[in-house]
Amino acid sequence: MTTKAPVPCSACNHVFEDGHQCGSPALRGESHCYFHHPSRKPVKDPYARRSRRGFQITAPTNHRELMQSLSEVLQRLASNKLDVHRAGLILYNLQLTAQYL
Repeated sequence: MTTKAPVPCSACNHVFEDGHQCGSPALRGESHCYFHHPSRKPVKDPYARRSRRGFQITAPTNHRELMQSLSEVLQRLASNKLDVHRAGLILYNLQLTAQYL
């Protein structure tokens, strides 16, 4: 059985500000990798859309306040202003709170 020699692939031609070249393989038939390809439009600040400010949820003492807290969490989750993991923790704690109301 004969083994095929690996096909050599070219490296990305992107050069960073400090002078070193990107070591990622270039896309087939292209001179840049996926990340540095000219057709890709990177976001200037990928964290700008997610708010880093916290928000306050008071401990609900009745059904109405519980529903307001749930609504706040769901709105922030739907608008991508709240991390999924953190939302899960908050919703779990609201569920526990609801058992005692």
